[in-house]
Amino acid sequence: MEQFLKDELLVLLEKARAGNATGDDYSRIAAIINTDQTGELIAEADNFLAQESDVPSKHIEPYNYDYWQRAFLEIKQTWQQQNAQPAKVHHLFIKRYWWVAAASILLIASAGTYFLTKTTAPQPVAAAPYKILPGKDGAILTLADGSQVLLDSIQNGVVAQQAGTTAKIVNGTLIYEGIGSAVEYNVMSTPKARKFHLILPDGTNAWLNSASSIKYPTVFTGNERKVTITGEVYFEVAHNEKMPFRLNVNNQAQIEVLGTHFNVKAYDDEPSMKVTLLEGSVRIGRRQTANGRQESVILKPGEQLSIPQSPDSYRGHLSQTSQASHPIPVQTDGVMAWKNGVFDFNDIGFQDAMAQLERWYDIEVVYENGIPTNVELNGKMTKDITLNDLVGILEKIGVKCRLEGRKLLIQS
Repeated sequence: MEQFLKDELLVLLEKARAGNATGDDYSRIAAIINTDQTGELIAEADNFLAQESDVPSKHIEPYNYDYWQRAFLEIKQTWQQQNAQPAKVHHLFIKRYWWVAAASILLIASAGTYFLTKTTAPQPVAAAPYKILPGKDGAILTLADGSQVLLDSIQNGVVAQQAGTTAKIVNGTLIYEGIGSAVEYNVMSTPKARKFHLILPDGTNAWLNSASSIKYPTVFTGNERKVTITGEVYFEVAHNEKMPFRLNVNNQAQIEVLGTHFNVKAYDDEPSMKVTLLEGSVRIGRRQTANGRQESVILKPGEQLSIPQSPDSYRGHLSQTSQASHPIPVQTDGVMAWKNGVFDFNDIGFQDAMAQLERWYDIEVVYENGIPTNVELNGKMTKDITLNDLVGILEKIGVKCRLEGRKLLIQS
């Protein structure tokens, strides 16, 4: 079970319990539950709501009747598959799974007796195909005290006050104001199907792609600015010659800059991390040569450095045998496509393209007959289309595939 999904689910459930959840929040809860293959997420939700008995009635947004009817059935069926005693499942739905009840009042009123108390299998419900929507802006902010704030639906307003600093959302971007009296650390994480823009306390801009995180202090002190990231983040670093900006990537690579624009892609399920420079210069680790001298690997604008992600290949320096010793020129438009709301499938492998879909649509790609070797994807498309529409495009270009829930099955 991914920790991102667990954290996001708990934050959403807290909003629902307080009666502040939106229609999008309920939709996201259903989507998370539907991804559960082991029963862990449903068990987590059940534990969270074990003491709940009242259904909140305020702040419930209008809902899509057909969608929630399907979602209700899918959640129920998923739970049944993980539980050997179906009768208890129905009891738990009545008593605890009120986030569905809150967003499906008509459904429960008209068909609740059948769906919630009948022990036999429900009859199929005729409904439109389940639409998997594209990702959107959103993130989870973990404060110094461990509390979490869901940023998905906040467009403007104060998020938190910590030791003299104020974290607030301005036009969808998280910023920090004030001079802190103590150094405290925040962590922003973007689950799958989410991205977010953050301005660090020093004025540095950071854009997080899906399934990424950044840890940083609420105020920078001393002689350096140090942050830690995972996943993919694009930086526009505020210039400060007296306080270099140092980036720890996956606890495997160290990047040092003064003021520059660069992108780091370092997903832990990929064989290498990639650092791409757009403007300025960056120094990455230190490479040890055959004669024992230490040399920095320095990038120029338009260059990219690939660093193998293995336990011993990179720990703040590059060994002589590492394959990360030579920067190469790249088309930066392709690297930055994700930030600009575009899928760019030019010059990448089929599996890399599918990995982008997994993160942006929060799905699992399954290769039924192995990874296709005779399919080449080329071109660009905007990321604001549903996965269903994108699957239709794939089929037109010869990719045999189909959707089953939140799984994209690739047949050839």
